[in-house]
Amino acid sequence: MARVACRRHDWSNALFDGRVVEPALEFVADGHLGLEALLETPAVVDFMECGLVNYYWARSQGAAVLALPVFLRAAFRHSYIFVNQNVRVDHPRDLEGKRVGTRYGMTANVWARALLQHQHGVLLERIHWLNQETRTPAPYALPAGLVLEPVGRDVKLQELLVEQKIDALVHPDVLATRLFARGNVRRLFSNAADAERDYYRTTGIVPVMNVIAFRERDLRERPDVVTTVFGAFCRAKNAGLAALEDVRDSGLLWQYEALEEQLALIGPDPAPYSLMQMRPALAAFASYALEQGVITAAPPLDELFWEPAA
Repeated sequence: MARVACRRHDWSNALFDGRVVEPALEFVADGHLGLEALLETPAVVDFMECGLVNYYWARSQGAAVLALPVFLRAAFRHSYIFVNQNVRVDHPRDLEGKRVGTRYGMTANVWARALLQHQHGVLLERIHWLNQETRTPAPYALPAGLVLEPVGRDVKLQELLVEQKIDALVHPDVLATRLFARGNVRRLFSNAADAERDYYRTTGIVPVMNVIAFRERDLRERPDVVTTVFGAFCRAKNAGLAALEDVRDSGLLWQYEALEEQLALIGPDPAPYSLMQMRPALAAFASYALEQGVITAAPPLDELFWEPAA
């Protein structure tokens, strides 16, 4: 029996609700285990969801892990950049000179900083970053001039934004509707959805955050299990994509409109479980992470990911 830990998501729910059954696999609804659970306590988990930053960093440090091209989290990042309405920020470059809260090492925030820098010309080193770090010491090789001011883990960055103790917040772990209810916060991009669609039209990239990691030795010792896990995720995703087409039970009144627009722009699968198809996004992420000093080395993608032969 192999234990697989991942979040419940439209693309993985079928693994938990009985639509996809694999007797040799046990699925655990936990997307927040650290890679140490995979490397140091094998009884806990055999396959696990982890962020690209953590995975790339582990590999650069010699960890004997591989990843399946299973991308359980994919989202554009424009809609996760917030500003206090009392601060004059009319253009992304107005963030320069401002105090901006973040968690520098999060995969989503690598994508967010990259779009600010490469699509809008923001000089990241001119932003006063307040960094709530999850790893101590922070293992970064920061670009020249970029400084991170540490913020304690007990500090609520969203409250600092509401209280105007910081000017902006770049962070994915925000329930936007609750933040907006405070009355003085808005998104940096006033029509983030349009900005995200323009980003896709320009780059062809859907930003992906997470993959499924496993111990490298399993590919030698039980390759059939690795293949079974990959197949189970593919079947679950197909079931999830099919379920999204039936909007009758959704609580979102205009889900049909969002779905139809997404299908027209991107197609039925925004993040295929295929290294070949996702290579541009993965290569872009590696270059951004290196540029920002979040990782210091990135092995070739063919050495980072495994998938069954076609």
